[in-house]
Amino acid sequence: MADLAARSALVHDGEMTGRVIRAGDGEVLGSPDGCRDRFLINSNEWGGRFALVEHLLAPGSIAAPMHRHTKEDEFSFILEGRVSYHAAGEELEATVGDLVFKPRGEWHTFWNATDEPARVLEMISPGGLEEAFRIIDSAPGDLDLGPVIDPYGCEGDMDATLPIIEKYGLTFG
Repeated sequence: MADLAARSALVHDGEMTGRVIRAGDGEVLGSPDGCRDRFLINSNEWGGRFALVEHLLAPGSIAAPMHRHTKEDEFSFILEGRVSYHAAGEELEATVGDLVFKPRGEWHTFWNATDEPARVLEMISPGGLEEAFRIIDSAPGDLDLGPVIDPYGCEGDMDATLPIIEKYGLTFG
């Protein structure tokens, strides 16, 4: 068992090798006052098939503007707290143990309107979109999202996002 946790090679001959990702491991990027992302499984380790990112939502934060993507589906498993979603034209709340499905082509966003932190495990299939998260998380606050998300088959809508931000008093961090 210790050998499995001690392996440093992630890929061997094009195949993923067994390993344990410890709590606290993984690259974490983003604003502590907004949505930080902890990168757990990168799609380039899985031939592009899959990515896994933990979203760490500060109280009163929104993760992203209203957006949709054309290349992947996202599955959000709530690990801690309460997370609100706007999807398929309605607002939904998910709590610990709930799974939210965000299919490609559907406009959506999510936020934490509570006073407590929230954590979401985001499964992305196929992978690749996590690279846009990395760029956004490392960029200055005045980043023009369009040129960043366009190559990933995404589009955003800040006009649809502003009423949510105003209604719940949210910030991007």
